[in-house]
Amino acid sequence: MEFDAIAPYYDRLSRLVFGKSLMKAQLNFLHKIQPYSTVLVLGGGTGWWLTNLLQQQPTCKVTYLDPSAEMLRLAEKSTNNDQRITFIQGTHELLPLDRKFDIIIAFCFLDIFSNENLKPVLGKLVVSVHPKGLLLVTDFVNARWWHGVMLFTMYWFFKFVSGLDNQRLPDWEKMLLRFDLREVDRKYYYGSFIKTAMYTSVKI
Repeated sequence: MEFDAIAPYYDRLSRLVFGKSLMKAQLNFLHKIQPYSTVLVLGGGTGWWLTNLLQQQPTCKVTYLDPSAEMLRLAEKSTNNDQRITFIQGTHELLPLDRKFDIIIAFCFLDIFSNENLKPVLGKLVVSVHPKGLLLVTDFVNARWWHGVMLFTMYWFFKFVSGLDNQRLPDWEKMLLRFDLREVDRKYYYGSFIKTAMYTSVKI
């Protein structure tokens, strides 16, 4: 899986397909982040929304993790190398087990995994968030017939341009519940194809 080649066009393609719906979904819950929060971003892409986050909560510290060097370069450029953000090239596997974050943000991240591969990813996330922390997820759902058509086309496209192995949307909503995460708020966009939601631990 390699997103470097598509990185310069990623946001424009998103707007072409979804208009502003995906952007609105990603911005929807940023105001819920509290001052002085430590924030982990997984697969944040070009990070166009980071400036918005830091304008709302200037005291936050962000760890931005993405496997694509080009995505990271664009994210650093869009934020003028803001010192409140630590950019790391890599995957969730780099996360130390003893480090906890107040907020974990996963925007269009869970959908790149199969159900089988998503299990260890979620296990890593659960131990990386503080007991009273939040997981903010924006991703796609398959609830209507045309959602399936859209997903088929999107997965085919990303397999062609980036070598994405997974070709089916994982059942991420149910899997989050199995990892003792409770949905506390949600909102849908683009004909309910895009879902943004906040989760917290049920073990609080």
